[in-house]
Amino acid sequence: MPESDAGKAVLHKCLLGKGDARAIAVEATGLVELLRQIHNLSFVATAALGRLVMASMMMAAQEKGERARVTLKIEGDGPLGEIVADAERAGSVRGYVSKPWVELPLSEEGKWDVSAGVGKRGYLTVIKDVGLREPVVSRVPLISGEIAEDIAYYYVKSEQMPTAVMLGVLQRPSLGVISAGGVMVQLMPGADEAFAEMLEELLKRHGSVSRLAESSQSPRDILETIFDGVDKKWLDSLTFEFGCRCSRKLAEALLLSTSEGEEANDVIEVRCHFCNTVYSFSRDEIKKLKGGE
Repeated sequence: MPESDAGKAVLHKCLLGKGDARAIAVEATGLVELLRQIHNLSFVATAALGRLVMASMMMAAQEKGERARVTLKIEGDGPLGEIVADAERAGSVRGYVSKPWVELPLSEEGKWDVSAGVGKRGYLTVIKDVGLREPVVSRVPLISGEIAEDIAYYYVKSEQMPTAVMLGVLQRPSLGVISAGGVMVQLMPGADEAFAEMLEELLKRHGSVSRLAESSQSPRDILETIFDGVDKKWLDSLTFEFGCRCSRKLAEALLLSTSEGEEANDVIEVRCHFCNTVYSFSRDEIKKLKGGE
């Protein structure tokens, strides 16, 4: 059985060779299954959100501050609409798909067609909140809609860091998410070219990270399998679990910032996109919030 429990994900990091590359692996089967249940996701929506959430955790794990947070937002021209993942290095993660019910035929390779669901035209926005006065925001065009390739492109375009990304979610009808895993490998400045080519070949040899996650005990096992024979210096490991920062106070603030509810006859509801929690306000409550009698 995987190392992660229901609703959780486990991540391991290491340096490869003489420190020429950094590798991260995440096993998130339980977490992605929980997201599927919370949002009642279709197969293709589960695959898309699962991939983006795993990417957000691997990116958040690279930040130094415990409260550092990485938010990924995909706005493509596909039928799934906006897809958002939000991960804190301290271990909390959440996400949603704006059109979670959309289902599509399998791709020509017999896989969930995430690219068609996301769309090939649009943007990936990366927001890093690392405790500075303002978050760092980067926006790059989508290059495939497969998410892994789009994340890798972001690193090359915005951070000038050669990066390989593998993301996979394996599902079965009536069984839900069977496995979910991700791997990210980044070359350090001055990395040996022959060493980089060897790593690329090893990644190609193990093309299905979801299959590796299915057969592995932990993300460390995934890295051991892919980079068998390569020297490794193990770094820290992290555990993530689903968590949402919404509250009734935040819902009240949202109502105060809009005109919504001023003409309500009975009750108005504010629903959190991330966890589907509904906050209900009566007409009298809304009047009091807005300073009415």
